[in-house]
Amino acid sequence: MTIQFALGGLSFSLLDDTQKRLIGLECHQVDADDSNEMFQYLERALDAKTLNNKALKSVTCLIDERTNLFVPETLASPDNNARYLDFTFRIPDGYIHQADPIASIKATNVFAYPKVLRDKILAKWPKANIIHSSSVFLKSCFEYAPEGKVVFVNVRNRDFDVIIVNDGQLFFHNNFKFSTKADFAYFLLFALEQNQIDCLKVPVCFSGLILPNSEIVELCSRYIKYLLFIEDRHVLQVSKALENVPYQYYHLLYQALR
Repeated sequence: MTIQFALGGLSFSLLDDTQKRLIGLECHQVDADDSNEMFQYLERALDAKTLNNKALKSVTCLIDERTNLFVPETLASPDNNARYLDFTFRIPDGYIHQADPIASIKATNVFAYPKVLRDKILAKWPKANIIHSSSVFLKSCFEYAPEGKVVFVNVRNRDFDVIIVNDGQLFFHNNFKFSTKADFAYFLLFALEQNQIDCLKVPVCFSGLILPNSEIVELCSRYIKYLLFIEDRHVLQVSKALENVPYQYYHLLYQALR
């Protein structure tokens, strides 16, 4: 099972590992004041599906906090993680820091999230793998990227990540908040312009909570020639109930399960 904890909501997916078949997927908008409330909501959602105390082969938890940054391998040091984060963000009290080494870019993804959430996860699933969602997103970008430059965009309810890969190297990564379709297009086009991306030549590949017929895509297509959506190269089988759910919706959850 993969569980994604994000601001304002959570989602989880369940994979039948014997058949490599996705058999469950749920997304919940959660109005929770703290991690305790968020975790209680998760347990109620799992209870409803008789999954709360079910024996699972593995549990991976994705932290979707936006307090993260990539540190080059040559500078990465566990002793300095807190300093790196404090330099860039105002880390709330009660947060802890963690790091995901990413060998493909010779860097470490350093991030912060509530200690209460970490403790709740490990109390329930002692062997759970806790990683940052952007680590999974980045690794998937390198798996899908062709030669040359390509832009990947992962969309949430009110923010999105942009990663630019150039010939197998991480060229750019950032996160942007948006309220309207105009906000979205402005920040995406700004990121492309700042990185000298030719919108008539370089493909932009979407994943996450977005559909091809959305107003955001229609607006962006006026300026970007090649707009694509992430596809499943592994021919993942899904249960009948999930056949009509677009693959990009659960792309990261699935990538974390693989």
